[in-house]
Amino acid sequence: MVSRPRRHPLVPLTLLLSVLLIAMFAQTPFLTLAAFAGAVLYLATAGRSALTRRGVLGYLILWTLVAVTNPLFSTGGATPIVFVNGRPYTREALLYGIHLGGMLISVLLWFRCESFLVSDENRFFLFGRIAPKSALLISTVLRFVPLLRRRAEAMRAAQTAVGVYDDPDWLHRTRSTLTTWSALTTWSLEHAIDSGAAMKARGYGLPGRTTYRTRHFTAADALCLALILSLDAVVVTALAAGDLDISYYPAIRTAPLNGRAIAGIIAYAALTLLPFASFLKEEIRWSFYRLKM
Repeated sequence: MVSRPRRHPLVPLTLLLSVLLIAMFAQTPFLTLAAFAGAVLYLATAGRSALTRRGVLGYLILWTLVAVTNPLFSTGGATPIVFVNGRPYTREALLYGIHLGGMLISVLLWFRCESFLVSDENRFFLFGRIAPKSALLISTVLRFVPLLRRRAEAMRAAQTAVGVYDDPDWLHRTRSTLTTWSALTTWSLEHAIDSGAAMKARGYGLPGRTTYRTRHFTAADALCLALILSLDAVVVTALAAGDLDISYYPAIRTAPLNGRAIAGIIAYAALTLLPFASFLKEEIRWSFYRLKM
């Protein structure tokens, strides 16, 4: 079972937005690497079920596809490696594809972290009164992928047990797969409609409706939020000054690495490691309590 942070929901949400926004808009491989490492460390410890061998292989394949195919669409760059149908396959486009793939994977991994850091109940607490329909839609979408995967595995296992996939004919197997997918899609849509109807029947979104559990913004929450915003300020200052700029086209040009750039990289790395450090602290505390028992 995943241990969720005990902080006010505003704290992990601010952390996630900070990490995601910087990772999506910064063109610096150092920050992309920090975002990737922070997400992997957290998911490998707190969310062990999120990083399966199949999932890691899928991320690596996606990263490779983005890196390899980017030079096929972008012919910019001053250093051609080979020519494909008369179009240059440049080193700069390949390096930018590697960075772009890493950024995409990092963002996807941090969205996986979001499901462990912010529960559905906390999302409703934060946005239920401001935008109840949007909060319900976001929670439904975020729960849709894991539910869809588990349901698909259960349906495929059931059909395999009754011998649906025993026929070696590929046409028969394709029809069986399409039938399974149709049933899965129908079930998912019905489940979403039922969830919305159930929430409406319980009075969700009505004025004056209270939450299941009250969250109080404590001094510790304020300290954590101040730390996150301070790290954000250091990173944004370095980015705004151009100390972390890198240009891939037509040739690779990087800004000289100065103290402000190093401070920005360290601050962002600390920002991405905060969830892992928080989980590690809780694990150490529980281990200490077990030793005292």
